[in-house]
Amino acid sequence: MRKLHVFTVASAVLLSFGCAGPKKMLKNAASVRYQISPNPVEMKADSVEITIRGTYPAKFFAKKVEMHIAPEITWDGGSLALGTKDLRGESVQSNATMVPYATGGSFAYTTKVPYSDAMLQSEVVLKSKASVKGKGVDMPAVKIGDGVMATASLLQNDAMPIEVDHQLKRNEVVSATTDIMFQIQQSNIQSSEMNKPTTKEVKDFAKKLETDTTLIYKGIDIHGYASPDGPLDLNQRLASQRETAAGNAIKRALNKKDFVGTYTKEDWDKFIILLQNSDIQDKEVILQILSTYSDPDVRKAEMKKMSVVFNELAVQILPQLRRSEVVVSATKKDKPEDVILSAALGQSNVDLTLQEYLFAVTLTDSQNDEITILKNATVKYPNEWAAFNNLGAAYIAANDLDNALAALNKANEISEGDNVVKNNLGVVAVKQGNLAKGIEYFELAQGAGAEVRYNLGWAQFKAGNYEEAVTMFGTMPRFNTALAQVMTNNNDGAVQTLDKAEESAIAFYLRAVIGARDKNLDVVTANLQKAVDADPALRQRAKKDIEFKAFAQDENFKAIVQ
Repeated sequence: MRKLHVFTVASAVLLSFGCAGPKKMLKNAASVRYQISPNPVEMKADSVEITIRGTYPAKFFAKKVEMHIAPEITWDGGSLALGTKDLRGESVQSNATMVPYATGGSFAYTTKVPYSDAMLQSEVVLKSKASVKGKGVDMPAVKIGDGVMATASLLQNDAMPIEVDHQLKRNEVVSATTDIMFQIQQSNIQSSEMNKPTTKEVKDFAKKLETDTTLIYKGIDIHGYASPDGPLDLNQRLASQRETAAGNAIKRALNKKDFVGTYTKEDWDKFIILLQNSDIQDKEVILQILSTYSDPDVRKAEMKKMSVVFNELAVQILPQLRRSEVVVSATKKDKPEDVILSAALGQSNVDLTLQEYLFAVTLTDSQNDEITILKNATVKYPNEWAAFNNLGAAYIAANDLDNALAALNKANEISEGDNVVKNNLGVVAVKQGNLAKGIEYFELAQGAGAEVRYNLGWAQFKAGNYEEAVTMFGTMPRFNTALAQVMTNNNDGAVQTLDKAEESAIAFYLRAVIGARDKNLDVVTANLQKAVDADPALRQRAKKDIEFKAFAQDENFKAIVQ
């Protein structure tokens, strides 16, 4: 790149030029001071915004002179104008900014231009021309800035789609349950208990297990209980006898030989639950007694002192505790994983549920297989939005945005605008470059998951709102979270985030940037070496990146970027 001489004011003492024309101004051009801010120029929200200022000393700007200011960003092979500014001396009649001859004066204006990667290694150059009645001279071009800091351009376009998780339960246990109730201080079973609806359901379930090939019999569990209203030794004996009586009755009724039996001599846990859910007067007093005393005999003695309340307990609560709980259980017979995967890929005629299709996606690492499985799911279940949603997410992962949009539009139609689908439509929008549409979808999708908040953070970063992005990203351990922290000068936080995030070439590069900002050469070179080893394309970026300007002449740095 052609190097330009930089003119600055070297002293506050200025020469007196008299009322000179353009040639005189040219001779004294070195006394003019130009500045830009920020310096260095910084890329933000896909743009470069620069404020350009110029200051002219007293007795410099001739009264009849017009000056045209034309700054630009220049790079090897190209340039971009940064707007223009017209100035005039006191005797010129125009709308240009007037600069007094006797006192001197200044100008300032702000311009904004689109950022391009070519600007990474560039210069901000100010050109100007002084003239009188159209005749004039070109003033020396002045370099007023060096490079564009474009660390924000490292942002990864990783807006996160949401997939609907499968609800397939493997090795799921199913059961039927009944309570066989007993009279006070009794362990014999009344015939009505064996014929009531819940007991009949247990019998029917056990009979079904004899023929249902999709269920595998697991066993019978019986638990005997006594209510906490008599002597402890009596209650222990009753609970054990009730367990045995229920077990014998169930074995006969179900034609089963074995069961697992246990008992609880006094069922204080259920007593408390039933009491809490009751409308018994002074129940809070009873609950206080139970929380104060752990000894069962003391508890019963304290409750019996409240005779009226205890009588209510005897009627409403205690009878519900004199029981044996019977549970007959089985395990659902699952299809083997290889059978599910083969069928989901269309390689067999085995019938699958929607949940089995969604589960099958977790059984492959092939992106193409995932898409095939989900396409097959949409054919089998054309009215299930989850299949279309997940197909759209799979197409997003494959960067096939047209097919992703088609699948998600169908999911949106079927689901009548589910928030999960809206988030995914937002992901497609931002990946297609429509940030405003993406933000609109993300705003509508709030509440659908942590991914939505992350995506809103991504959109805020893209818009140049780094503080808001940090808030939205929260503690999510991702590269963009760390980048937002760097952009808000939280280098320590960024390092902690990168320590938890997935390692990558771009993550090592960001660590090198952090090292440069912390003026730590060892951190710069160690991480930059890892970055270019993983992605050689980063070598050229590092060579141009103004973040590393202070290390450009270091031999170790030069060895990495050459």
